[in-house]
Amino acid sequence: MMKKSPCHLDPDTYTSEPSLALKKGVGPQPPDFAASRRNFLKSIGKGMAGLSCLDFLNYFNAYGAPQDSRLNEIAADASAAGEDPHFLIYWYIEGGWCGYDMFNPVVTENHVVDRLDNISDERYRILEWGDAYHRIYNKNGLRYGYLAEPGEDLFPDMAILSSMHTGSGHSRDRLKVHMGEYKFRQTDERERDERSVMQAFAEAYGQPYAAPSLSWHWWLSDGELNEAQYTGKRGYYHALGPTHAHTIYAGTPSKLRNLLLRAQREASDVTSRQIESFLDGAHREFLKDDNIQAVQGYFSALEIYRSMSQRGAKLDPVRLKQLFTDPELRSRFAVDPEDELITYRSVNGNKARSKFAPAANVQAMMSYEMIREGLSCGCFIESRDVRRFDSHYSRSRLWKSDGTPVGMPNQETMMKQDLWDPLHALVDLLKNTEYKQTGLSLFDHTNIVLTSEFGRTIHGNVDGILKKEIADEKKDKEIGGQDISAHWQVTSCAFLGGAVKGNSQFGKIGKETLRAIPILPDGSLDPNYDPQTGNLLPERKQHPESFIPNHGDVYATALALSGLNPKGRGRNERPEMKCVLKG
Repeated sequence: MMKKSPCHLDPDTYTSEPSLALKKGVGPQPPDFAASRRNFLKSIGKGMAGLSCLDFLNYFNAYGAPQDSRLNEIAADASAAGEDPHFLIYWYIEGGWCGYDMFNPVVTENHVVDRLDNISDERYRILEWGDAYHRIYNKNGLRYGYLAEPGEDLFPDMAILSSMHTGSGHSRDRLKVHMGEYKFRQTDERERDERSVMQAFAEAYGQPYAAPSLSWHWWLSDGELNEAQYTGKRGYYHALGPTHAHTIYAGTPSKLRNLLLRAQREASDVTSRQIESFLDGAHREFLKDDNIQAVQGYFSALEIYRSMSQRGAKLDPVRLKQLFTDPELRSRFAVDPEDELITYRSVNGNKARSKFAPAANVQAMMSYEMIREGLSCGCFIESRDVRRFDSHYSRSRLWKSDGTPVGMPNQETMMKQDLWDPLHALVDLLKNTEYKQTGLSLFDHTNIVLTSEFGRTIHGNVDGILKKEIADEKKDKEIGGQDISAHWQVTSCAFLGGAVKGNSQFGKIGKETLRAIPILPDGSLDPNYDPQTGNLLPERKQHPESFIPNHGDVYATALALSGLNPKGRGRNERPEMKCVLKG
């Protein structure tokens, strides 16, 4: 009898019989399994870690999964030991909500109704401002505006960051949302050590998933970008990091379904032979620490394949064709047929652009299904329509020609459609979906970041116009035409999820300054600032440890919530805000 080593594989470790589908003549036929294990490793080039879950899965789909064996048991143990499931979702509102009515709330008079002599001191709100439904709320120690009120039931799992400054440019500050805070130019080519926050996350956790990092943001949809300037790796570059960290633009439900079906069909014969040889000749080095990603990829694929064969789920072509079509889920997310369509819009006279994405409720439904099915771990959701929230508004439009007040644009409906309604459906489903019979829900393993590139103004300084040596008539025209809902560097964000210190709020906006008050590392306000006006107190200086967070702090905190040390992941120079983390 042949003496076996601990990791020896019996000849019947894997089936050499074609799968049922192959017996019926469906799919690729088994190749000649001639590649040796040595050739396999040589051809991979980077070692076993270069094998992804999708490689294993394609093999299993084509040729069947290995039967019960010692290798499977060892691989399962190794995978379980190395597995730390995390899911990260960014929910991005392009163009910016009005933060003074949401997460960085401030109470002001409404000078649309009661004018002041000094126009620069005027604050403009919606016409309904101040009634029972359109005000600043103060509940359970949290302050928030009416735009955030529909999400009140989510606050127990939410940390609100109310002191935050950004820039005021669409594409520049959108890129900082992705890349964090460090010195770079949009038009430079991205370098090998740069990472978007989702790429940094997927680099750590994406190996076991077929489509780890999904996005709907489509960088070149920005109408301000000259496409000729952003060829190659310039601007947002999708292919930073290892392959499993690369951004996959999900697009519409039909596009993503077709992508997954094509990946399932088009398993490389060469890769399949390599995997066959790998499974046939796996020995002790299969379980080396530096190959843990390959082990996880193997075992994750094995679990997916077995689930497919036992329950008709996970990358079964039939199941894939059913993705995003479940009537119950579509009802939960209130999906109408037009929500699955893409939209085009021209900005500043440029050619019409599109994000090639469905509406936010469809993106949320797709994200849930991809996470639930074990196909993805990271999703970057954003508002579908280019510039929908970009609510520029001139002062003269605040009143009708006869002086009747009109007020500022009201973002309530858009916020419910693009954020609160689909977010409620997503959170509810995540909370009620158990993760692998662990007793924990998907939500327990998920963190969600609600953010935008900047906020919106509610005022406009006219001192510069008044100082101009021009006729009063021209001054009046410029004052009336001044944008009082412009891009604004004062904004806010929120974190929601299993690792978040819920029912918490950090920072505040000064009523007079309309600027963020710096915070200390524990999240408390800098004591050298007046907590009401936001002004620095007389004869005081900013505390040496206080700071005003920006996109880099959010980037680092999102990774820290996911169990990662953000230092060295990408080039972001800002640290995490530990006050946001639970426990």
